[in-house]
Amino acid sequence: MTARHPPSDPLVVILGSTGTGKSELAVELATRFNGEIINADAMQMYKGLPIITNKISPEERRGVPHHLLDHVSLDQPTWIVEDFKREANRVICDIRRRGNLPIVVGGTHYYTNALLFEDTL
Repeated sequence: MTARHPPSDPLVVILGSTGTGKSELAVELATRFNGEIINADAMQMYKGLPIITNKISPEERRGVPHHLLDHVSLDQPTWIVEDFKREANRVICDIRRRGNLPIVVGGTHYYTNALLFEDTL
């Protein structure tokens, strides 16, 4: 089913608990709708934590671009919500400039809330 009047700047957001298939769904949607994925999991942003964060593997990504995944080094200052919001908005604009669909995926609700709702911060 498709919307009669789709938004001019669509943004797909997939939220849920760990291990519920969010990443697999995001890759499937990105493949079908020319999308790129933006990680919104606070721990998966950090490099070097693939096992404890259940990070999607390169094989599971199936060539779909993933942003803000392995983005922050462990020796950098800890990211706060404002850091995520600023960088995610930049990435979303870049994806849209390329004519692709931004797909935000994660389970860190305070990140996604800050991104989606102006009055969150």
